[in-house]
Amino acid sequence: MIAELVESTYFNETARVSCPFCSPERRKSNSKDMTLTRKDDGAVVYHCHHCFANGSVQPEKKEFKLSAVPSKTVINQPLSQPHYDWLMSRGISQQTADKFKLFAADKYFNKIGKVTSAVGFPYFRDGALIATKYRSIDAKDFTQDMGGAHDFFGIDQVKAGEPIIIVEGEMDVLSAVEAGLNNVVSVPSGAPVKVADGKVLPSEDKKFAFVWNAREVLEKAPYIVLATDQDSAGQALAEELARRIGKDKCRLAKFHKKDLNEVLMDDDPTLDDHPSKLIQKIIDDAQPYPISGLTDPSAYFDRLNDLWAKGSGKGFSTGYPSIDDVYTIAPAQMTVVTGYPSSGKSNFVDQIMVNLAAKFDWKFAVCSFENQPEIHISRLMEIYTKKRFFDGRDRMTDSDKEDAFKFVQEHFLFIDTNGEEPSTLESILERAKVAVKRMGVRGLVIDPYNYIDLNKTNSTETEAISNMLTKVQKFCKAFDVHTWFVAHPSKINRSGVDQPRPDGMSISGSMAWWAKTDCGITVHRGDRNVVEIAVWKCRYRWVGTQGETTLLYNKVSGTYEENLDNF
Repeated sequence: MIAELVESTYFNETARVSCPFCSPERRKSNSKDMTLTRKDDGAVVYHCHHCFANGSVQPEKKEFKLSAVPSKTVINQPLSQPHYDWLMSRGISQQTADKFKLFAADKYFNKIGKVTSAVGFPYFRDGALIATKYRSIDAKDFTQDMGGAHDFFGIDQVKAGEPIIIVEGEMDVLSAVEAGLNNVVSVPSGAPVKVADGKVLPSEDKKFAFVWNAREVLEKAPYIVLATDQDSAGQALAEELARRIGKDKCRLAKFHKKDLNEVLMDDDPTLDDHPSKLIQKIIDDAQPYPISGLTDPSAYFDRLNDLWAKGSGKGFSTGYPSIDDVYTIAPAQMTVVTGYPSSGKSNFVDQIMVNLAAKFDWKFAVCSFENQPEIHISRLMEIYTKKRFFDGRDRMTDSDKEDAFKFVQEHFLFIDTNGEEPSTLESILERAKVAVKRMGVRGLVIDPYNYIDLNKTNSTETEAISNMLTKVQKFCKAFDVHTWFVAHPSKINRSGVDQPRPDGMSISGSMAWWAKTDCGITVHRGDRNVVEIAVWKCRYRWVGTQGETTLLYNKVSGTYEENLDNF
């Protein structure tokens, strides 16, 4: 199947094609989610970004159909008049083209099916050429060198310490510079392919490595203007960039055309200003990214229409239908989890994390004061495989161990206190922000809260806890992260099995825990292997409701299972 696909596809180095494994079963059967990459020895490596099918094939024929395409080494040449003419047709002058060191090259384009003259857009890092993307001047088609770009285009020309403008494509960078702006960069791969409800899906997280690569430059900028395309994919890109950079540092630009190059090319005679002046005004008028506070209702008009058309829906599934009836997970919210020691509350949170990672590709930052990272990793591996890590019945095999460790490595980062306890909330959140930039984490776990050094100077414990929870809520909303806060009850009745089930009012600083959290859950051991899951607060009815259910705890694998008595 793959060999036939390779034989029938014309390409030099890389190509995007429809996946023969998953495309027939998908609504859009022509989605080109499979990448083909030809190696020096002729072998072709394939990888589907949807179903993750991957491998390599060595075509039987030594001479591919590609032989019809000249396979000469690409020689980069200075731009000639036809290239400058094409750029000028898009409003870009020779001066701007030369500033970014654009060059000419003859490249094979898969969509056109032939070699054409192209403009090369070079990507530099510390003065060294690291990647190039190409645009045919004969037709609208793109290609790039093997390996692709993983940095902002134009980042090498950014002056540190000044505001940065982020746009979607290289032509938008040139358009902004043509309009007299500086410190403009574009993302290397345009808007993400996989978007749902106006947000980038977690499966696209790895494509945002360029944010982490540029973290030092971004951190030095006083603020960052997001001027991405005005379509749904472009706005989803802006949302994800703001989430990783920090919404409090971002400003959002709005304009009447799809992108800045279209603004530059707008020759509408009724416009009051020259297009260059309009681009400058667009950037100058960029508004602080909405987080919280006083906001004009018009800022939410599009979201309101979307809510009216689709309804509020539900949060992400916990992986258990009985729990989903009373509790789901929504981004930018906080859940407080309580219960007596050894009740299984930490294990329950671990189970939810693994379920979200396995089903939705969520990434997590974990601050677990009571477990060494290696022990915690082994627990997550047990939940993932449903097998024991240590000696005993139904122990995971070497293959299981390697597969489970790879899963944990791809989805979890650990905030290690290095034995310096207690730790401050500020240090935890600062490292969590780095985790968002580096890995795109969508969940944070702090377990348990009593290891955190509270600043109680001139305040009561309740006031200190209230201030702490306020900071966590601000972090959740600024970075679109869901935080689970594990907290022990302040008073424990040691009379045995007759202990009353605790709730938010049982935690030290009770009113703050109850008032500040979005959702509150108690994990409580019942008879034998039955575990009670009680939701004592849910701020939004579309996320869940007050109620309770039960799960069964498997002591061998340390996992939770549905209690069939619930159905």
